[in-house]
Amino acid sequence: LVAGRAVPELLTAMPDWTKDSDYAWTDALSRREWAWEFLRRNPEFSSAWETARLEYGTAGYEGQTTIIVSQHQVPTLALWGCLYCSSPEEDARKAAVLWLPEAHPGVLRLTAFPVSADIEATMFLLREIVSPSILLELPEGPQNLLFMDGGHGLQLVIVGEDIMRPVRLMADGAPQRSSAQPQLRALQCFQDLRLSGRLYASHLQREPLSLYRRLVLRALDGHLAGASQQQIAQHVLADYSDEKWFSPDRPLRERLRRALRRGRALMQGGYRRLLS
Repeated sequence: LVAGRAVPELLTAMPDWTKDSDYAWTDALSRREWAWEFLRRNPEFSSAWETARLEYGTAGYEGQTTIIVSQHQVPTLALWGCLYCSSPEEDARKAAVLWLPEAHPGVLRLTAFPVSADIEATMFLLREIVSPSILLELPEGPQNLLFMDGGHGLQLVIVGEDIMRPVRLMADGAPQRSSAQPQLRALQCFQDLRLSGRLYASHLQREPLSLYRRLVLRALDGHLAGASQQQIAQHVLADYSDEKWFSPDRPLRERLRRALRRGRALMQGGYRRLLS
């Protein structure tokens, strides 16, 4: 993507909004992944990403881990709720997105102790995890780690010892009530990852409104592609007919307008609420 590029060109990396089958994969998305799908469609974010990506550098690789270094303690992308992300051209099945931990209670918070520490915690070796991961290093810490597997992601924020070395990890045994459930879910997911090397979708929070979100996303994509509201309705509303569209009470028009308002709101900042 190039800063300032017109919106229709931006959509070259998007699915064909006229085909519902092109969106079938979204049924398996978690809330954090839905947040990315709406954010990446924002042309202002795409322009900001083109500049912000220059703040990062690849420091190296170790096993399945790519080490990324940020020039700034608070990256420019933090304005969008991100610590780091790959190109907005990549959908949630491929994209690497590290959200701000304070904006996403599903980010697992861990403390790393040296192996010599007298605590009841199994030794952890990052290089033994076969799932690809990205380690983001901030100038003053903490370390932020993202595991990716099969289109799903598990994000960790780690304070204390360097996670690239053998460490013992401990989680907060009494998280705040507002984050207790997502922290426990993330911890269970992490434990399974340690044992099997895989991320199980059953431990990731799927979005129960996925079918509605799919309709909203398709309507938004049609709008961004320059289609008229009637053209969008013909493709995304299963019960469309000219008679209903032109009827005096306009039920289809109102339904489509609500979907478009929701899509624009999610794209322009409402995606943050999907993370909480």
